[in-house]
Amino acid sequence: MTGGAVNTLDSPISHTADGRLPLPDVDVVLGNGLRVVVCSAPVVPLVEIRLTVPCAATEPGEVTRCQLLAAILLRGTAHRDADGYDAALAAYGASLNAAADAHKLTVTGHAMADALPAVLTLLAETVREPRLAQDVVLLEREALARRLRLAAHQPAALAQHELLRRRYGEEAAARRQPTPEQAAACTPDDLAEAHTRHLGARGAVLVLVGDLRTEEAIDEVANVFESWEAGPGGEAPETPSWFPGGPLRGVERRGAVQSVIRLACPALPRTDAGYPALHLAQLVFGGSFSSRLVRRLREEKGYAYQLGSGVESVPGASTLMVEADTAAEHTASALAVIKAELERMAAEPPSPREVDAARSYAAGSTATAMSSPGALASGLANLLHVGVGSDWLHHWGTLLAEVPYDAVVEAARRFFRPEGFTGVVVADEAAVAPLRVGTTGELVF
Repeated sequence: MTGGAVNTLDSPISHTADGRLPLPDVDVVLGNGLRVVVCSAPVVPLVEIRLTVPCAATEPGEVTRCQLLAAILLRGTAHRDADGYDAALAAYGASLNAAADAHKLTVTGHAMADALPAVLTLLAETVREPRLAQDVVLLEREALARRLRLAAHQPAALAQHELLRRRYGEEAAARRQPTPEQAAACTPDDLAEAHTRHLGARGAVLVLVGDLRTEEAIDEVANVFESWEAGPGGEAPETPSWFPGGPLRGVERRGAVQSVIRLACPALPRTDAGYPALHLAQLVFGGSFSSRLVRRLREEKGYAYQLGSGVESVPGASTLMVEADTAAEHTASALAVIKAELERMAAEPPSPREVDAARSYAAGSTATAMSSPGALASGLANLLHVGVGSDWLHHWGTLLAEVPYDAVVEAARRFFRPEGFTGVVVADEAAVAPLRVGTTGELVF
């Protein structure tokens, strides 16, 4: 983290009279293609800042370069070195962080309300003219390569990588996964090319939430970001392909006392009208503390201490995920319970009582999760990135209330079939031996 830190988690924002989250005050696109969403939430004299720039990786090494570029963004600009950059943020009582994945580069942070114009000026300078000096690149690429090597040995990271291969194949998975070798080979010229290709204003989204005057904030953004070139961005992101279900893949981790289970099934994008019904169905299945899977696998059987389901969304697509970490000796039994609960979603579909409980949980948990300016800013930024409107959070409770019971039953039958899932199990060989299909690396599910 760069700059000072201010905690706003204990400062709830005001909801509307009917309990909804507030609508943004402004949602406008500037002439260079930068979309600006502003929401006034004067809880404390602070403004939360979220800048999202689409940077879909279309070739191997691209996501690595974007991650390295994100690390370097906060190491100074063409007009100030790292010390000068940190000193400026500290003087404004501000904090900025940058990160990137296979779909976007994000800068997140906050500033004292009266320092917002100065921090926006610094942010604009950051994305327009990062300091891509040789010494900075060498330092950050070594740090990134080291982090990637360490992560490769973590069971969850290993499962994520293997699940990408299982879902999309070797080539597509390689585009989405950074490697230490790619990081170590990056040069300043590579990063300058990545900057030119990805960090343009067109398609980028800036979200501001906090103690601000809307019109003044828009004027400041327009003033400091008008010289940010549109760039070649703004093209439609690559939509992940619809992957088939099939046998699970066993990934050996010799001597592991814990097995990591990750299952995936294609689902509806968040922009689809059927998404709310799917969300309620997955809450009944495994997405809440009172869900069927949690009750059966954790409370009744004691097989798993970390488990659940959820929907992972990217632009144009979503994936229904089921995750469980279990002791090695319970691996086969835990998988059998997960399969049985998936089958039960069709054989014994969610009852009206379960659906009503899921509605209440979904509406309440969203309102609670978005109750601080920082959380609301992050929620808006993430939702805008996957394509929903800036009013989506405001209308979420109504969308849930209007989902017919039959639509939840249909979603349960359509998306929770065991044969629709594929996945990986990272485990010691002995834990998955009973599930092996011959001499292949596949497992029965």
